[in-house]
Parts: sequence; C-alpha cells; structure tokens
Amino acid sequence: MSYTGLKWHKFKFVLHPSEFESIFYDIEYFIAITNTRVEVDYKIEDKTSIFEQYELYYNKITSGSEWKKEEWKLDIYTQITDNPKYIKYEVFEIEEDNQLKKFKRSIQIEPVINISPFSLMVDHKQQLRVNLFDSKRNSHIGLEFTYPKEILRNNKTIKTENLTTYKLYVELIKRIKKQAHKVKAVRDDVNSSPDFWISEKCLPEINNNFGLKENSIMLK
Repeated sequence: MSYTGLKWHKFKFVLHPSEFESIFYDIEYFIAITNTRVEVDYKIEDKTSIFEQYELYYNKITSGSEWKKEEWKLDIYTQITDNPKYIKYEVFEIEEDNQLKKFKRSIQIEPVINISPFSLMVDHKQQLRVNLFDSKRNSHIGLEFTYPKEILRNNKTIKTENLTTYKLYVELIKRIKKQAHKVKAVRDDVNSSPDFWISEKCLPEINNNFGLKENSIMLK
C-alpha cells in the first residue's frame, strides 16, 4: 500500500438484499480484492458478486439460528473502488508444496471503500454496544462502510475529500439514508440509539436475529 489511512469515515447499516443492490444502480464502481493475494491473471472487473454475498449473509443474520463454525465464510470483507487504475498489482513468488508459485498483491494508489460486518452486543454493564467483531458471530447484524478522512503518503498528510472514491462513498451513504432511518433499540424497557441505520423493510426479519433474541433486544 502506498499510503496509510489516518482518521476514518464510518457508516453502519442494515438493508434488505434488494435495497442493498439498488444503492449501486447506475453508478460507476468495481469490487476489488486488495486484502489478500490474487492469481496472476486477476483483473478488477467484478460488479455483481457482492449482491449474492450479501443475500447469503443477510439470510444468515435473519435466520434466528446460531452461527456454525464453518459459516465464517458468510462474513463479508471486501473493497470497492470507482476506478481500477487506482489499484496496481505486483507479482511475487512463494514456495508452497515444494513448488515455486506466482501470485499478485495490491498496491493502492488511492483509498478504497472498505466493507466489513458489524455486531450489536451487550457489554459488561448490560449496555448495548456496536462492535466490529463478535468471535462467535451470533451478534453480527449488518455491514459497515469505511473510508479514510486523511491519508499519509510520502510523509505528507492528505485530505481525501476531493478524491473521486470519496464522492462514491458519499453517494452510497446518501442512497442508504433514503431507504433507512437511525435505529432505536428496546431492551428491558430501556430505549437506546445504537449507531447504525436500518430500513423499515428488513425490520421484521432482522428482529429474528439470534443475538437480538438471545439478549431480548427489539429494534425499531
């Protein structure tokens, strides 16, 4: 990576799969693999795989059942860019199974939008907390978009507000907010406002979430 992310924009949400797909309608974006090695012939061309991934993830978090150990693959960790030219790849060699193999790793010229799961959990004070990770995954409930406010490149701090990928981030958040509202949570007759947005369409299904039921939480 040719930069280091400093301060971050963060936005957490829960949408129905059909709503999630709709926020990407008619905008320029690409799903990019930057967090792991890729095959030598890999190219950034994918625009659709995330919709099937999200539907599988959504079906799991609304199923009402505990996560099984092998279901960790349903978690979504990926990146989005508005321009593949912002991500370069360099070839490297590694020995595996007594063979020398070639792969590529990413070099990000400009930041990507990171996508990851988040959880709604009850802390030791019996208060609701939004966390990025639940080791058992039973409290996983939605997705988070993150994008750096500032980056450090060549020992210089650069604000990202004029970058085109930031504008894509802003547009996606704007579209989510048109379909969702700030969530309200009720537990033991106590109201709270966890820091995420949720759509009316998915409320009946998301309240079947295992972690919510286990902790007697109702979302509104």
